[in-house]
Amino acid sequence: MALAGDHIQVLVGGYELTGDSNRLVISENRAMHDVTGFGDEVHWFIPGQRTAAVEHLGFLNAEAARSHPVLKSANFSGAVSVLIGSNTAPAVSDLVYSLDALQGRYGSMPEAGKYVPFGALFANRAGTGGWGVVLAPPSTITNTTNGTTVDNGSATANGGSAFLHILQAVASDTYTIIVHGATDSGFTTGVTTLATFTLNGSALGSERVAISGSIPQYVRYQATRTGSAGNSLKLAVTLVRF
Repeated sequence: MALAGDHIQVLVGGYELTGDSNRLVISENRAMHDVTGFGDEVHWFIPGQRTAAVEHLGFLNAEAARSHPVLKSANFSGAVSVLIGSNTAPAVSDLVYSLDALQGRYGSMPEAGKYVPFGALFANRAGTGGWGVVLAPPSTITNTTNGTTVDNGSATANGGSAFLHILQAVASDTYTIIVHGATDSGFTTGVTTLATFTLNGSALGSERVAISGSIPQYVRYQATRTGSAGNSLKLAVTLVRF
């Protein structure tokens, strides 16, 4: 099924830059080394290192917490996630591309009579991301919350990465945020914690936690509140299996 490009959300660290974006280029490449020897009738190659990158293009917005102040120094490091909705706003289990990234470029080319564009480039700082699923699209919670269960169809054995974006911090409460898995959709058997984030909701930011070994078939996020103020916390959580 074809997906409409207008149902995309762009998260950079603790900021949602969706409204400033109009084009993204997601690329996965692996260096291919030519090892053709004398006498070979065809070229032979061996795979080299992986490069994953997101090129982010859109409209220069100088307002606080928008594209220009967030990206202008070209020194961002942290999680970048591109959530792709299935012809509607991104939801749990939809496609996502998440990277633990370094920003390598920021530029703008104003032109008379046209909007002022910007371009930024993010690349992986390790082989720690890629295509995955949304466990929580940008969502606001005020109390302990169990996310909706995502069914992968089967367990996987090669580890992965969990990503968290804190998009609105709490004023006084704090949260313990985890990703856990189970062997049943009701989370009654084989429950195991896959990733525990350091971020507790008290400040904007992003984080990646590496997951080693097996990831069960069923996964979800959980946020456990400490405190009684009921402050609003806006977060997004994604999972990449390797």
